[in-house]
Amino acid sequence: MVSVSTSPGEALLVASRGTGPTHGLHRWRQTTDGWIGRQISAPVRQLSALALHPTLPVVYGTSGMATEGMIHGWRLNGDTATSLDDKSSEGAEPCHLVVDPSGRLLVVTNYTTSTLGVQSLAADGSFDGPTELIKLNGGGPDSDRQDDAHPHQVIFHNGVLFVVDLGADLLREYTIDPRQRGAPALVRGRTTAVPAGTGPRHAVILPDGRFAISGELGCNLVVGRPGDASDAWANVPSTTRVGPAKTRHTRNYPGDIARSMDGRFVYFANRGHDTISTFDVSGPVPKLVSELDSNVAWPQHLLVRPDHLLIAGWDSSCVMAMPLNAGRPGPAELIFECPGAGWLMVVRDR
Repeated sequence: MVSVSTSPGEALLVASRGTGPTHGLHRWRQTTDGWIGRQISAPVRQLSALALHPTLPVVYGTSGMATEGMIHGWRLNGDTATSLDDKSSEGAEPCHLVVDPSGRLLVVTNYTTSTLGVQSLAADGSFDGPTELIKLNGGGPDSDRQDDAHPHQVIFHNGVLFVVDLGADLLREYTIDPRQRGAPALVRGRTTAVPAGTGPRHAVILPDGRFAISGELGCNLVVGRPGDASDAWANVPSTTRVGPAKTRHTRNYPGDIARSMDGRFVYFANRGHDTISTFDVSGPVPKLVSELDSNVAWPQHLLVRPDHLLIAGWDSSCVMAMPLNAGRPGPAELIFECPGAGWLMVVRDR
């Protein structure tokens, strides 16, 4: 049995992604007899991402694919989740969301329809008023995937909202206008171009302020600072594997990225080749440390714990763990099986 470091009262939420009755929000906890878990929400079609409220026991999720998407809110109480709110995301294929540090604002990325949805939150965490839409524009050299802006991730950092735009090869910046009544407005700021054709999907922020970004379309890792010219970004391949990918597509489509707790390493999910690449990012150019099999089909999401890297294997319906030795991962082992495991989040009972 794989033992993962957890604190008292901690549990693992899993977005179980699919279209059946067993897909929705699941909660798992570790016991002396192993991991036990169950579905704690009504079924949700294609639950894709989760975000936690900064002060309330409330978790939010996105769902839906090419048709109109939804945003959801659940109030957590131990091993139960009570629906707090559900509404349209006002766009198609929402794939990521974040709550601002004050807990007043939820921002969601509508990938297909190229918009940010800005939703005010009430004091209890429920949705308050209409969703404000911000249309993004742009494009890139991949005509199939970069026909327009396609925001894929949103991150708040030092008072700035960063938007990772896969379609436009951009890192966009916004700030919140505190004078706005009702739904706080986002004020557009700087944009930073990453190397053309990268198709930036997800980013992590390194201790020195640089961003490490997974390139879904370029099959690459790019590292640089907001404001740097695109040719100033370090740019290295994400995988050493050659030939067609193993699952879903013949092409490798890199996905999630995570950083070690000390920020020295980043872990990179190669979906298709189904490997986890580890890079040392302590220097100006990332150096590949290892590339190991994830032992799942389509490693969709990564979560770093003090002693393990957890992997959500969407097509394999399981969660794996790679032991970390001084930040370097070892072979992946099964923790538990969960239908359509697509997103992982640690929560603590409050």
